[in-house]
Amino acid sequence: MDVFGLFLLFFFFSLYSSLLTLSYEPRNHEVEALVSIKRAFNDPHGVLNSWDEDSVDPCSWAMVTCSPENLVIGLGAPSLSLSGTLSATIGNLTNLRQV
Repeated sequence: MDVFGLFLLFFFFSLYSSLLTLSYEPRNHEVEALVSIKRAFNDPHGVLNSWDEDSVDPCSWAMVTCSPENLVIGLGAPSLSLSGTLSATIGNLTNLRQV
């Protein structure tokens, strides 16, 4: 392999490594639990559309109440035609105080 080929190989490897490092964000366990709950529900009116699995903070989501520390402490679903089974992952919302 010539010098130019080695340079290109090194360049693309460096670029790929940099992108992996920059794009990594740890998954929020509360987001994962809420998305699992959402998937178990039938939501005919799309009231849970703001529950985005790519989000890092669920505190702006509809029907989610958070503490001042941005921890999920409450879920509300008043008469919104949601149906289904409540996922066992609700147990991962360790600060949940109200449903």
